[in-house]
Amino acid sequence: MSSLSTVSAVSKAANDILDSGYAVVRLSEVDADNLRGAIDTAVEFFQRPLEDKNAHGSTDHNYGYRPFGIEYSKSPDRPDMNECFTVWSSRLDLIPNAEDIPELTDSFLAWRDSLAPLVKAILDEVAKNFGVDAAPEFEKASYLQINYCLPAPAERDLLQDKHEDGHMVTVLHATAPGLEIYAGDDIKPMLPASDEIVIMPGSVLTALSGGKIEPLYHQVRNHGLDDRQSIMYFVNPEIDEALFGWIDAPDGERADIREHVQNAPSMFGLPPVEAL
Repeated sequence: MSSLSTVSAVSKAANDILDSGYAVVRLSEVDADNLRGAIDTAVEFFQRPLEDKNAHGSTDHNYGYRPFGIEYSKSPDRPDMNECFTVWSSRLDLIPNAEDIPELTDSFLAWRDSLAPLVKAILDEVAKNFGVDAAPEFEKASYLQINYCLPAPAERDLLQDKHEDGHMVTVLHATAPGLEIYAGDDIKPMLPASDEIVIMPGSVLTALSGGKIEPLYHQVRNHGLDDRQSIMYFVNPEIDEALFGWIDAPDGERADIREHVQNAPSMFGLPPVEAL
């Protein structure tokens, strides 16, 4: 597939989301380099002592380093088998001691700068299919997160239980097998190539589209690997103004979906979304 710099590639990705419920997109060489840079610097960070990593995590676990045991997909007694690092918008001031890890934060922001215009072009194309000129603005309410998988006991079949992410879309790249998507009645393994990303709709896009675009449920299988990372761009609409669906509800009204957007992270044990 050609780079997303072409109109045809944007259109194909939007159509795949509408028709298949997700899209796989090949990156340009520059964007793929930014992806590799973000993963490589994050891996170096995760290999540091826990005390060093904890120095870069906020008390609410929303910004910077998030240790194992906080986030879950279905139930608090089954935490996701990974530790995380997150960067919200461009707000490095929310990450404790961010000035001490410039290589990591710079690489994350470079990857975000690769993704944001690509995501905007695709979502705008999706919105046009519903008679809307453009999708909501999202950069101030969206964040990057990398999951560094930890060794899991053999009896734990899933590193992450079945869930949908609760965002507008999730843009994901994984370095090793494990991701499985629910395509209709089938469970389909999904491993993007080294220069590919997967775009997965969440329930916010479902709300915007009046239920026409379903959230993509997915899970992560435990293959006993000791070197697996997944990096996500969680794309949330900005909610500083009323946010209405693109299609009238059965009563002829359009519901304000800000509360859904803001509270979706609570189902994973995380604080609410805010525009920063």
